[in-house]
Amino acid sequence: MKKILFFFLFSMAMVFKTSAQNDSIIINQDSKLLKVLELKKIVNQEAFTSGQYTVQIFSGNFKDYQDLLNLINEEKEFEEVFFSFETPYYKIRVGKYVSKIKAIKELKKIKKKYPSAFILQPN
Repeated sequence: MKKILFFFLFSMAMVFKTSAQNDSIIINQDSKLLKVLELKKIVNQEAFTSGQYTVQIFSGNFKDYQDLLNLINEEKEFEEVFFSFETPYYKIRVGKYVSKIKAIKELKKIKKKYPSAFILQPN
């Protein structure tokens, strides 16, 4: 019994004596970065409102993205072209459609040239 009591008291003493590493990290962040992030949030919200649909025609690497974007701009086949970067993919979306039926009709036309296109409802 004395051994158990001694072991218990010794364990409790060691628990209170030992401590984990304590450290703090100081991050020096430019205040302009926060302003840029806020502006990006505003721009993203203005691009699409809830209930709108778009058709994504491309998601891939930068070189293919640039080539396709240049081709789209030269041909001027779409009125509205939206591009974005979501690590590690560059994305191209076209059109804003309020109804899903309209988006589906446009998707059928777009799929003739861009078979991997699909409808997307951005948040």
